[in-house]
Order: sequence, then C-alpha cells, then structure tokens
Amino acid sequence: MKDEEIPEVFWKIAKARFEKMPSHLRLFIGGIGSLTKEKILDEIEKRSEIGKLLVKMQLEYLKLFKEEAESYEKTFDYTTRV
Repeated sequence: MKDEEIPEVFWKIAKARFEKMPSHLRLFIGGIGSLTKEKILDEIEKRSEIGKLLVKMQLEYLKLFKEEAESYEKTFDYTTRV
C-alpha cells in the first residue's frame, strides 16, 4: 500500500485505537525514539510520515489478529458470527 493510498477509514481506526489506550502509553520506534500517546495522536492527526507508519503498524496488527481468529476457527471447526 502506497502512503497516499491509505483510506480515510484506516486513519480513523488507528486514531480510535490509540485514543482508547492508557494516557501513560509510550511507544518506542527505532530511529524515531519515544512517542507519548499525545504525540502519537498528533502525528496521526497531521498525517505525517510517522503518522503513516503508525497507521500501517495498526493495520498490520489487525491483519494478524484476523489471521489468528481464522486459524482458531479452522483448528476448532468453529465459525464466529459477525
């Protein structure tokens, strides 16, 4: 996914996920350093390069979470209802 192709809904999802995290949240990213929750939300709001990285990280996490859920369904022959 190219940076400029990040749909609006993904920005909103990432922002909402970080807003729900504790106020003392600190995220350490190599080459960038320590980010507070306030700084994270600011970077997402500004749509900066760091913000783009944070959105992509959240999307990757959600993708892996989905894959785990699908694996669970196959392992136990159980289908979740959405």
